[in-house]
Amino acid sequence: MEQDCLIRGLHPQLNLRAVWAETTDTVNAGITTHDTDPAAAMAFANALSAAAASTAMLDEGDRFSIRYEYPGSLKGMIIESAADGSIRGVPFVPHPLDGGSGELGELYGDNDGMIYVTRSTPDGKILNSGQTRAPLADPANDLAFFFCVSNQIETEIRTWAEYQPDPQRPVKRMSVLLLQAMPGCDLEAFSNLRNAMHGAAANEIRKKLDLTNEPEKAMKVMLSELAYAANVTDFDTEKCVFTVGVKPRWQCRCSEESMRRAMTVLGKNDLEKLFHERSNPEIKCNFCCRSYRFKKEDFF
Repeated sequence: MEQDCLIRGLHPQLNLRAVWAETTDTVNAGITTHDTDPAAAMAFANALSAAAASTAMLDEGDRFSIRYEYPGSLKGMIIESAADGSIRGVPFVPHPLDGGSGELGELYGDNDGMIYVTRSTPDGKILNSGQTRAPLADPANDLAFFFCVSNQIETEIRTWAEYQPDPQRPVKRMSVLLLQAMPGCDLEAFSNLRNAMHGAAANEIRKKLDLTNEPEKAMKVMLSELAYAANVTDFDTEKCVFTVGVKPRWQCRCSEESMRRAMTVLGKNDLEKLFHERSNPEIKCNFCCRSYRFKKEDFF
């Protein structure tokens, strides 16, 4: 798989939405930007991939802001994704393995976390927001749980990750599949498909899936084989409508102007004190770690 991509499928007869995305480049960019250790990298990659697949739910120009909070050493992360395919994020603790064992209970905590999701427009207008428990110790599964509970849309998200000993490109391949039961969906068939997503057959389907050439055909084969594994006999892929979506990509929205505006919240007196102490203060974007430096004349 040479580059990230996303394809959407809608089965009008079964009222089922399917989204498949390859997110290898995106997650590698996020992991290396924040220099995460293996434990944080796995959680961060799952969260970025789930957010990428979820962009198929957005209208043009809309954005998701997803905040995870866990009581364990991982602490959580913030992921932002937009309908144009841009994705960015920040893990709260890039190195949770420092001084820890890396066991699942230690990373995520023994109690449930929380997930907060806000959908907004580019100008910051909030369209809707909600929160639920995050009980599954996996960011992708916890996001699916949120959509099931808060949005009342039965959702399943499955990620696949292959890693390699390359610090510049630690993820060899990353994939994600999202299934959603739209209004009127046969919930028994959806339940069978949901179970099949986590079975051995789905692993084999993913191994041979290649969306680089003829993505609609590849998606059709994938869904057919998944339906066969789920014993959903009336799943006619010829009735599916496929759309190639916007390519997911790691992209920060920070700029010199946005950082300058962020500094103005300090107020005139605090800014004067800051420039008195440091003639050329630095401010860093939490999402992409890019540094910006300003002079007093930029504000006064």
